[in-house]
Amino acid sequence: MEMSTTLYFTALVVHIVGITIMAGTTFIDFVTFRSFGNVFQVDKAKGLVLEDYLYKLQRFMGVGMLIILASGVTMMIKLHEVWGAQIWFRIKMGVLLLIIINGLSLRRRLGSKLKKILTEDSSGDSIAGKFNRFKRDFTTVQVIQMLLFVIIYVLSIFKFN
Repeated sequence: MEMSTTLYFTALVVHIVGITIMAGTTFIDFVTFRSFGNVFQVDKAKGLVLEDYLYKLQRFMGVGMLIILASGVTMMIKLHEVWGAQIWFRIKMGVLLLIIINGLSLRRRLGSKLKKILTEDSSGDSIAGKFNRFKRDFTTVQVIQMLLFVIIYVLSIFKFN
């Protein structure tokens, strides 16, 4: 019995680390993108350095998600009967699904769109107009992602039934 309790608490710590990695990376992604938007229009070379950094952040989001899922499954093996029936936990699982869709699907798609916008050979006005529309969409996805993480934290702390 002691070994499974130790395994559960280890998985819980790893789970919190995974959530922190993914939520923190989402926040850093938001700040970096805002800096990119400001710098790119003034100094394209500096903007491209930040763009490269934005793509690297996606890997950390993926790693965080894998850690969250692996540790979550490990904890559920131990306590599936306790949490599975609780409303807060079911809502948390739905929010986690939204985080996966929003962060790993929509964010990745927008990252590809950014690359396409930046590689297009068009006039500065055309790129600026496309980028401003894109900036709004990208910021929306990031803000939604951060709000979803706040919901996850609130649900995990208060655990209502």
